[in-house]
Amino acid sequence: MSDVILYTGNAFSVADGKGRFVLPLEMRRQVKLSSGNETRLFLSVHGGNPCATAFGESHRRHLFTEVEELAREARAAGRDYDADLELERRLGTIEEVNFDEGGRFAMHPDIKDEYGITDAVFFYGVGRYIQIWKPETLVDSKDRPELIRNKVRRWLDQRAAGEGK
Repeated sequence: MSDVILYTGNAFSVADGKGRFVLPLEMRRQVKLSSGNETRLFLSVHGGNPCATAFGESHRRHLFTEVEELAREARAAGRDYDADLELERRLGTIEEVNFDEGGRFAMHPDIKDEYGITDAVFFYGVGRYIQIWKPETLVDSKDRPELIRNKVRRWLDQRAAGEGK
């Protein structure tokens, strides 16, 4: 299992009849690489953006290791640091799901509800993890790159006109 898996690229997914989304092929390959070739996807909330996150095992381990490092640094500097609370924030919201060979997975209902995700998502690879956005929310997020917001806006317009899924 590689230490650092970097996710890039983006794609849309529309829920199938069973409410499952499809993880894009290249992201699926990276998740499997990150998770020892297993089809395990970890979903969580984003700490600062109104979107979900997805990643493989290597990033989950990174989150734990990062807290341990911050705790060591705080002890060395004589600062207070609540590692337990930070672990709750980083690991306590993670939900594990499996995806099939076609990349289909059922998003955890708590995460869907948190972000108002219903029938479509936008996957956005941003390094160590993938952001999963409700498309309308991403368009309204002024901090996202204009190129990405325009892409999602065009997709939403095409979908409303009956041209997209």
